[in-house]
Amino acid sequence: MRKYAERLKSERGFTLIEMIAAMTLFSLIVGMISVVTMFGIRSYHKITIENSLRDEADIIMSSIMNELYTFSPEIVENTADGILLKKTREGAADEVVKVAFAQGQLVIGAQAAAPDPDDPRTAVHSSLSGSGISSSTADGRAPQISFPYESGLIHISLKLAQEYDGRTYTMELKSKFGF
Repeated sequence: MRKYAERLKSERGFTLIEMIAAMTLFSLIVGMISVVTMFGIRSYHKITIENSLRDEADIIMSSIMNELYTFSPEIVENTADGILLKKTREGAADEVVKVAFAQGQLVIGAQAAAPDPDDPRTAVHSSLSGSGISSSTADGRAPQISFPYESGLIHISLKLAQEYDGRTYTMELKSKFGF
C-alpha cells in the first residue's frame, strides 16, 4: 500500500497497463449500471401498463355490473354486438338499455346508442376490440340472437389492448354471473 502512495506523490503517473486495467474496470462497471438501469425502467413501464389495463378492466366490469343492478331488467336479450336489458312498464313503453362493445369501446345507453368518449362509465384508454357480452340459459346452452331470457347467465369477454413504445400490451378477462 505504501508503494502506491509513494507513486502518487512522485507525480510519475500511471503506466499504460495500469491505465488499460483501470479503463476496462470502469467500462465494465458503467456498462453494468446502465444495463440494470435500463432493465428497471422497462420493467417499470411494463408494470405501469399492466396496472392500467387492470384498472380499466375493473372500471368496465363495474360499469356493466352497476348498470345491471340499478336497472334490474326483467328480460335480457342478445343482439349481434351485445345485450339489451328490458323492463316492462304498465301503461308506458318498455324501458330498454343496450350494453355492447362497438368500435373498440363499451356502449351503455339507449338501443341505438353509439360509443361516447365523454361517458365516464365507458371512457377508457384501451382498445376493446374483440370484446363481447352475451347472455345464455343457466345450464349454459348457446346464446341465440333476439331470444329473451328471464333468468340465466351473462358472459363477458374483455380483450384490452394498449400501445406503448411500439409494443402492444394485451390482457384478456372472462367473467360470467347470473341474473
